[in-house]
Amino acid sequence: MRSIAIAICLCVSVCSFVAAGINDADIIARGDANHDGSVNISDASYIFSYLYQGGPAPPCLNEADANHDGSVAQSDGIYILNWLYHGGSAPPAPGPFNTTCTTSSSPNPGCAIGC
Repeated sequence: MRSIAIAICLCVSVCSFVAAGINDADIIARGDANHDGSVNISDASYIFSYLYQGGPAPPCLNEADANHDGSVAQSDGIYILNWLYHGGSAPPAPGPFNTTCTTSSSPNPGCAIGC
C-alpha cells in the first residue's frame, strides 16, 4: 500500500513538472543542501562538511537553510536529521515537496532569496 502511495506521489510530481514546463534542476527545495533533488542524510552531511571540513558551499544557500533562520549553520543539519529520524517538522516552504518554486521565480536568480 505504501509503495502505491509513493508511486502516485512520484507520478504527480513528475507530471506537474512536465505540465508546467519546469526544469526540475531549477526547483528550490529547502533542506536539499546538495541540490540533488531530494532531502536526505546526505544533505545534513553536506552542510556539516561545508561548515567544518572546508567542503564546497551549497549550490543554493536558501535550500541549505533548512530551518529558515536566515543562515546556514549546524542547526540546519540537525534540523534535517531531526525531521528525517525523530519526527520533527519538515523544512518550511518552499520545502522538500515543493514542485513550483524555482530559482527563476525568485527576485534573485541565484536563489539567495528564494520564493
